[in-house]
Amino acid sequence: MSFAASCPRSSPSSSARNSESGWALVSVLWALTMLALMAAAAQALTVTAYNSERHAMTDARAGADLDAAVVRAVLGICDLRPEQRWRTDGTPRIIAYDGLRIRVAAQDELGRIDLNATSASTIRALLLGHGLSPDDASALADRIADWRSPAGPVSLHGATDADYRAAGLSYVPRHGPFQTVDEARLVLGMTPVLFARLRPALTVYTKRPSFDPSLAPREALVALYPDDPGKIDEILRARSGDIGLPGNASGAAPPLSVPFGRAYEISAELAIGRRTFRRSAVVELSGGDKRAYFVLAWN
Repeated sequence: MSFAASCPRSSPSSSARNSESGWALVSVLWALTMLALMAAAAQALTVTAYNSERHAMTDARAGADLDAAVVRAVLGICDLRPEQRWRTDGTPRIIAYDGLRIRVAAQDELGRIDLNATSASTIRALLLGHGLSPDDASALADRIADWRSPAGPVSLHGATDADYRAAGLSYVPRHGPFQTVDEARLVLGMTPVLFARLRPALTVYTKRPSFDPSLAPREALVALYPDDPGKIDEILRARSGDIGLPGNASGAAPPLSVPFGRAYEISAELAIGRRTFRRSAVVELSGGDKRAYFVLAWN
C-alpha cells in the first residue's frame, strides 16, 4: 500500500459543511450588529423626538405666556383707576403668571422720534448725542431725509440713487415714508451698532414732528440734550421707581384719562430653564367696546 493511499482524505461534502457553518456564523454576527445599530438609532431617534417635543411644548408655553403678558399690559394701560394705571415711559415691571416671572414694559410711542415727521435737524441732534461727529451726523441725517422724500434734488449732505449703486447695494432709497423703524437699517451709512443704539428712540407711528420728553427713553432724550447727560439723568430720576410696584406708585403721575387713539410698544421677556423668550408688539388703543386695540406690529 502506498503512502498516498494510506492517508485519509477530506470528503468534498465535509469541506462544504465547514464553509457553510463559517458563513452562517458571519451572517449571525452581521445580523446581531445590524440589530444593535438599529436599536441604537431607534434610541437616538426617541431621545431626539423627546427633546423636540419638549422644546415644542416649551415654545408653545412661552408664546402663550408672552401673549398673555401683552394683553395684561394693554389692560394696565387702559385701567380706569389712575392709581392702578401702568406707566408708559418704558419702565419695566415684573408680573407673575403661569408660575413664571415675566418682565413687561409699555412705551408710549409719543415719547419717540418719528422718522417720517421729525426734522433733519432733530435727527442730526439725535445722531450727535449718540457719538457721531458733526460731519457724519449731518450726512446721515440728510440721507435719512432723502430716503423719505420724493425723488428729486438731494439734501446738501445726502446720497443719490447712484451713490447707493456705487456702494454696491442692490437697492435705492424708497423716496417715500419709512414703513418700519427697521427700514432705517438700509440708509447708506447706517451701521448695525449705531442702529441698535438708535432703535429705542425711533418710531413711525406718531406722525408728529416733536416728541414728549416726559415719556421719552434715554435714547431719545439725547436729541434734546446731546451735550448734557446730567440733565437726562435728572429727568429719568424724576420719574424713576422700583420695578414691580403697583400701578404708577413708582413714579410719574398717570394721565387723568385713558389716552385712546395712541400707539404703544409692549415688550415682554421670560426665562424657562436656560432659554429666554421675548415678545414685542405695537398696539393702538381704540376705545371701542368690541375691539379694545389694534395690532400694528408683532414680533
